[in-house]
Amino acid sequence: MRGAFGWVALVAAMVAGVACERPASQKAKSAFVVRPEIVDFGPAALGHTKTFKLRIANAGRASYRVEGAISSVPNVDIPPFEPFVLSAGGEQDIEIHFNPQVEGEVQGMVEILTDAEAGGRVPVSGRGVKAFIEVSSEAIDFGNVAMGLVEMREVTVRNPSDVDSPLSLAVQGADADQFTAGQGLPSTLAPGEARVVPVAYAPSRLGAAEAALHVVVCDGCAPAVVPLTGNGVASKLEVTPLRVDFGRVALGATAEQVITVRNQGSQPLSFTGSQLVDSVDGVFRITSAPVVANGLLAPGAAVELRVAFTPTAVGAVREGRVEIGVREQGSSAPGPKVALAGEGGGSCVTVLPRRLGFGTVAEGMTATRDVTVYNRCREDVSVSDLQLDTRQGGYFTLAQAPASVTVPAGQNAKVSVTFRPRAGHADVSAGRLSVTVRDDGASATEAVELEGRGRVFAPCQYALPRQLDFGKVPVGAEVALGVTLRNTGAEACYLASMQLAQGSDAVFTATPVRNGVLEPGAKATLLVRFKPSEEGGFSGLAEAWVNSPTQGHPLVELQGEGVVGCFAVQPTTLDFGVSKLTCAPRTRELVAVNTCVGPVQVSQVAFDADAGEFTVTGGGDAPWTLAGQDARTLTAAYAPVDEGTDAAALRFTLADGAVYTVGLVGQGATKAERTDRFFQESQAKVDVLFVVDNSGSMMEEQQSLGQNFAAFLSAANVASVDYRIGVTTTGLDPSPGGWSECPGGAQGGENGRLFPVDGSRPRIITPATPDAAGVFAANTHVGVCHWNEQGLEAAYRALADPLLYNHDDPRTPLLDDGNGGFLRDDARLAIIFVSDEEDFSTQPVSFYETYMLALKGNDRSKLSVNAIVGPSDLSRCPTSSSSGSRYIQLAEATGGVVDSICTPNWAGSLENLSDSTFGANRKFPLAETPEDPASIVVDVDGVRVTSGWQYDARENAILFDRAAAPDAGSLVEVTYPLGCG
Repeated sequence: MRGAFGWVALVAAMVAGVACERPASQKAKSAFVVRPEIVDFGPAALGHTKTFKLRIANAGRASYRVEGAISSVPNVDIPPFEPFVLSAGGEQDIEIHFNPQVEGEVQGMVEILTDAEAGGRVPVSGRGVKAFIEVSSEAIDFGNVAMGLVEMREVTVRNPSDVDSPLSLAVQGADADQFTAGQGLPSTLAPGEARVVPVAYAPSRLGAAEAALHVVVCDGCAPAVVPLTGNGVASKLEVTPLRVDFGRVALGATAEQVITVRNQGSQPLSFTGSQLVDSVDGVFRITSAPVVANGLLAPGAAVELRVAFTPTAVGAVREGRVEIGVREQGSSAPGPKVALAGEGGGSCVTVLPRRLGFGTVAEGMTATRDVTVYNRCREDVSVSDLQLDTRQGGYFTLAQAPASVTVPAGQNAKVSVTFRPRAGHADVSAGRLSVTVRDDGASATEAVELEGRGRVFAPCQYALPRQLDFGKVPVGAEVALGVTLRNTGAEACYLASMQLAQGSDAVFTATPVRNGVLEPGAKATLLVRFKPSEEGGFSGLAEAWVNSPTQGHPLVELQGEGVVGCFAVQPTTLDFGVSKLTCAPRTRELVAVNTCVGPVQVSQVAFDADAGEFTVTGGGDAPWTLAGQDARTLTAAYAPVDEGTDAAALRFTLADGAVYTVGLVGQGATKAERTDRFFQESQAKVDVLFVVDNSGSMMEEQQSLGQNFAAFLSAANVASVDYRIGVTTTGLDPSPGGWSECPGGAQGGENGRLFPVDGSRPRIITPATPDAAGVFAANTHVGVCHWNEQGLEAAYRALADPLLYNHDDPRTPLLDDGNGGFLRDDARLAIIFVSDEEDFSTQPVSFYETYMLALKGNDRSKLSVNAIVGPSDLSRCPTSSSSGSRYIQLAEATGGVVDSICTPNWAGSLENLSDSTFGANRKFPLAETPEDPASIVVDVDGVRVTSGWQYDARENAILFDRAAAPDAGSLVEVTYPLGCG
């Protein structure tokens, strides 16, 4: 038996040896497949790890072995795993982790180490930003809906980030079969996109129905839940809708809506037409009144009547009603009445710029410019009837056919116009573009003034490099370098355009440089971005058009190589923005990172020879060595010496000869001017956090606060503000006891959690909350059991991890005691402290100011901190234990309201707070620091405003007087010369 066993083993070994050694031409094919082919982590919170499972499959006939995986960039890593073999048809998942450390985009490549014949690399990308879906509605009640009918409502979802976010909807609950949501909609929201999601209720059973719409707000987060309720009834008559809201309509424009009347019964109904009632302003009218045979509406029949709204003044109008004369035969009961509402003001569609200048254009050549139509409406709009009128001079033409264009809600569309000067006409050419916008029956026409000038130029003399070499760039990363054309002649040169030539490899991209005149010595730069998708060489071509009969089409060859390695520099492109020539140099940081196991030596860090306007420190002492998993920070500076765009390449040369490139770009300006544009929200969103002192002396103040809640909501109700209101306390730790107990489930130690933490009442109050005033009054009775008031810290913890985005606090046994769903990215944040004692938080006031501003993207117009506390002069407030100086300091730093805790008129104080919290936005922070505040000009809806506003240097913002605040929907434009800030 031993001999037989040995013979079998020998045969098996020989077979295995032959199988391993047979020629490749005789091997079965293995096929390496990954799903998905590209890994996009999307947004991820800084310092947090996001996990993606990549499925590796074998679609061939032969097995292959997977040894491991490596990443070409830091912040993306693959946890170690045991090597494995995939047989034909086999599949296995591996994890890829993304842990961003800095804001911005990370791009690279994951290489799967395998002996498969082809494949192995997967592009990866991610971004260190907060990205989530925002849901506008708290609850939807469809009311009574007749069996067999469908009632529609809407939920608005929005992506406030600058990256795509997936939109995932699901209806769940006992009666989910009677509700549907978002059918047929795309599954992704674009950056900044707001979308209306239709929600339908089609009762199939009599009686109440309940379900919930679940919206996934971010990866790994609990979904936003919108409760859905309805009641199925049997009915003979349907009137839809019962309230017509025309929304905001431009003055002079007319909007129309349709009201449908349907007989759902088995017997004819009497129909005597319709009439307007309660319409004293004359802005509503019936434009189409149906007539039915014999005055009877037959069973199953329906009629439509059209009503119109033409506002004559800015602001909301008094509601009207239309009475519909439909009733059972022989009955004298009044017919149903449909409410009519609307508001006059600026249109929610804006066309910019209002004046389009083409500058000087060489005779025989053309220039093209874009007009942008911004749709800020809640619905899609149609841009139609594009008309061009040339008044004098040259030729203005549309770059595309004048067909109707649909602009989705919250997005914009471009209309391109081309100008060609008329030969021999040296004066200014002028024209007008008329754009008609239609929005659900309403239409408005806006005009754009056009202007250009023709000129005869001598042949252009210029210098342009023949080649732009990006060198070696990590696969998946992006580097921006410049193609610079400089006028070397003694006369002006006309540049028609610079752009990438058709046929260039797709890894090269560039935004075309529009037409302009280059004076002697001046330059124009085309920024070309190179983002290799795989290892290997790539090529492209940049082209320009200048006025020259023989050299009018210069070309520049582009080349670059994609490489994979464990050394990287982040970011791969440094953008210094606009810098005035008279200002100090601007600086930016970059980090060289070694994710290799062993050390990496950098033998040289140097710019290209023509990069005199850029400098770098921290790397010039090369050679230097980076240990494994180490990093080194360098500082680059930009000091422009002339006007125009500058670009340079910073090369990192490693000891093995590999060269990594970082692009540096900036723009020099002699007298830079900037225009900041703001759209005044037509329906404000405000999140309000009350921080109420729960110490032993606060009983009366808590009662006064709750009893006067209606005064606080006064401005919110007038402006139809979408608010969320929550309450927390100044207590961080549970009360040690010994005196009065505190309600709410936390014994006075809310620690930033919204009150009551036990969920015995709604913790977030919205316009849809039943008996909101009663709920708020109860929520402000937080008890009088504590002694250590730390209001600033409590507010910070309420708006920080782990409470901010979690519906449950993982540190406590209570369920659903987190603050998830309270704070919205696109809402203003108002914090109101109510205390008769000083704040004893451990951090300086500046820490809390910095953090709260960061929550709103450092936009001071979206934050106000207010204080009803002990005043500085306690002689006027004997019941206050001490002055709330820290609260006052923070309120004054953010432009909030300060009032005394001893106020004799709580209603008046809360009304002032209401006006500050919910009133129209009056503060518009500027993006840059003006050089001369006296030179600032302000336009509202295209009209120059010379009074009613002032420049606040401390906040670098335009502050309107309360009575002069721009109306909702207005376009505010602030133009100013740039300083060095």
